[in-house]
Amino acid sequence: MLNGVFAGLLTLLPAALPSPPSAPASPAPVAQQAPAPDLEFRWRDHPQVRNGRLFRLDFLGKFQWDARDPGDDPSDFDNFEIHRARIGIEGEFFNRVQFSIERELTERESADPATRTKSAWKDVYVDANISDAVQVRAGKFKIPFGLEQLTGISNLDFIYRSLSASYLAPARDIGVAVHGRFFDRGLNYWAGWFQQDGENARSSTIEGGGDTVAVRVTGTPFRSVTGLAKAEVGGAFTYTALDDESVDPNGLRGRTVMSQFVFYEPVFVNGHRQRYEIDVDWSAGPVGARGEYTHMLDSREGQGLGDQDLADARGRGWYLSGTWVLTGEEKERPVRPARKFGALEAAVRYERLRFDSAGGEGPPLRNPRADNMLPTGEHVLSFGMNWYITRWVKLQFQTIREEPQDPERSPVAPGDAFWSPVFRFQVGI
Repeated sequence: MLNGVFAGLLTLLPAALPSPPSAPASPAPVAQQAPAPDLEFRWRDHPQVRNGRLFRLDFLGKFQWDARDPGDDPSDFDNFEIHRARIGIEGEFFNRVQFSIERELTERESADPATRTKSAWKDVYVDANISDAVQVRAGKFKIPFGLEQLTGISNLDFIYRSLSASYLAPARDIGVAVHGRFFDRGLNYWAGWFQQDGENARSSTIEGGGDTVAVRVTGTPFRSVTGLAKAEVGGAFTYTALDDESVDPNGLRGRTVMSQFVFYEPVFVNGHRQRYEIDVDWSAGPVGARGEYTHMLDSREGQGLGDQDLADARGRGWYLSGTWVLTGEEKERPVRPARKFGALEAAVRYERLRFDSAGGEGPPLRNPRADNMLPTGEHVLSFGMNWYITRWVKLQFQTIREEPQDPERSPVAPGDAFWSPVFRFQVGI
């Protein structure tokens, strides 16, 4: 009997005794974060080092070698040259901040060393991506003006940019700009301020303009129209302050395509410079077309006899171009070859550049102080073939027919036109 009572007490004892202090509870397992990805090397469009979405660095290189024969037979002209050798880096931090740094090792944009671009630094800027609608860029970059001027050198349909893009559009300068896009890139805008009006307006003897404001808007208004879905229409405007402190003429100039013969000398300007531009860029399958019109006005306040105001100096230029990828690939810039032997593309462009005055009294004269300036300009017709061997290597052949309009400002016999063939080997990574 005692044994039964004792067994019952043992059964009840654990419930009656206080519980021993329990060991600290093990912390709940924490969800392990994925380790940050290591640096990795890729080669897509460019050699690239990246760390997931935290960091990306692309290495750039652009090389161009030309063989050419100018039909106006200039003296002391190099028929073979390294036209451009450029290196750079571009990248991104935290998917929000982009940057670009490019420097030219050698560049031959002009036959005359005195008129070549002063700075070897090209794009040097930082771009803060606040949202799709608002991004801010600061540094040295292209003023937002001109369809062809804003197209990268490696992606041009022709070896040389049009005359209006080379002499009427401003190109790069130091400044700050706000830009953005809406409606899935259906509407894009740029607005900025720059220290001067671009490198195309300057040389060793031409100072160029001062403070410049620029605005550009582009869009695809025909996205729902079959055949016009990729047609992008754009327009731009710049306003530049000019002064007459320079002892030399400070206007824009006009030159032939290859030999850089000057058919329009800069005139004395003062007041302000205005540029207007409209353009269209269209493609459908292997076919593409582009067109652009540029209008420039330089005021000439107090530049006549007795500080008389003169009629505005005026520059106008336009071009129409068409391309056809003969091997059937989509028209892109650059074209991406789908065949082992690459992609072949045919191209044609017609353009005109003209300088005169917007009105003025008296007979037309060539004098840079004339109120009514005698018109001068050039007509250019270009035929080209582009062979995209790979995404990075391209061969271009182009033959150019130039016809100066003023017989006394022509590198050939009055009334004659001349042809110039040129071949370019290009590598761009």
